[in-house]
Amino acid sequence: MTAARPAPPDAPVVKPKAPGRRLGIGLLSAISLALVLAALAALSLCVRPFTVAPLTFKTNVVADTTNDQPLDISAALYLPRGAAFPVPLVIIVPSSGGVEEEREIYYAQQLARAGMAALVVDSFAARHVQHTLYDQSQLDSWDVENDAIAALRLLAADSRFRADRVAILGVSKGGTAAMNLALRIRRDWMGVHGVDFAAHIALSPDCGWVNRSVVTTGAPILFLLAGSDDQTPPELCLERARRMSEAGNSRIETRVYAGAQHAWEELGPRPEYDPDVENYAQCKVWIEDDGQMFTADTGELVPESDWHAWAAKRCMRLGAHCCGGTAVLKAAATGDIIAFLRKYGF
Repeated sequence: MTAARPAPPDAPVVKPKAPGRRLGIGLLSAISLALVLAALAALSLCVRPFTVAPLTFKTNVVADTTNDQPLDISAALYLPRGAAFPVPLVIIVPSSGGVEEEREIYYAQQLARAGMAALVVDSFAARHVQHTLYDQSQLDSWDVENDAIAALRLLAADSRFRADRVAILGVSKGGTAAMNLALRIRRDWMGVHGVDFAAHIALSPDCGWVNRSVVTTGAPILFLLAGSDDQTPPELCLERARRMSEAGNSRIETRVYAGAQHAWEELGPRPEYDPDVENYAQCKVWIEDDGQMFTADTGELVPESDWHAWAAKRCMRLGAHCCGGTAVLKAAATGDIIAFLRKYGF
């Protein structure tokens, strides 16, 4: 047993602390720790399960078309936080209303929560257009398609993403672009070769003013349609899906949500009616492989240089319903989208 060494004369004498004081400090430390942990837990609830970063790229330029200028297109890239790269990617293109929180951004966030990356493309800003609800000639789906194909080329070469698992999703005008990009003839017009979308998701697209050719790349296509849509009637898209299937694509699926209106992502107690919005539901036009357009019923030539004025006189009307969706419907559509993507390896 070793004797304790005496403290130096000038060393302070260390007195033992009373048991009660030690208990008080321990209790205080425990309370402080609990508060810190609670604060961290609250902070973790505020941390989104994804990151968002801006991205800019050049559109796909096609000479002698409306998309013949090398515009810088802005986009927002949503990445699932903590993802093990490479991950699947969904390119989301905008509707006639532009990029909106309750629609394009909502779908991007839900896909990121499901472990997929999402790129929300803004086809409007670079062209100095806010929306095309009252003049669809300001931005054609052709321009949106070329933005999307440029994004596909760029990100398919990015090691963070699975080049064989890049899909496209869009609503209304964006849905038309998502549908059209499955067509071989549109890709030929763009000069696109060697890169394909792995899946196409078209929500309420325009199936009345369409290419006569329906031969696709063979990639799976999902049509999500609103049963009470008076802007893009579901019956025309069901017929479109049937023709695509007959042309050789066996991986086409359709969903019709009974009672739903156009743009059901915007929730509300009832549908809204806008008396000034352009409505092309009565326009039935074939686009031939050489780009010429003819009415489906009479075969009348539609002037390419002034199609908007022609439509205003012949078939376009003003006024349509939209919105008034429910949280249940929106959740069901989201679930259908994710299930479709999972089915094909996303």
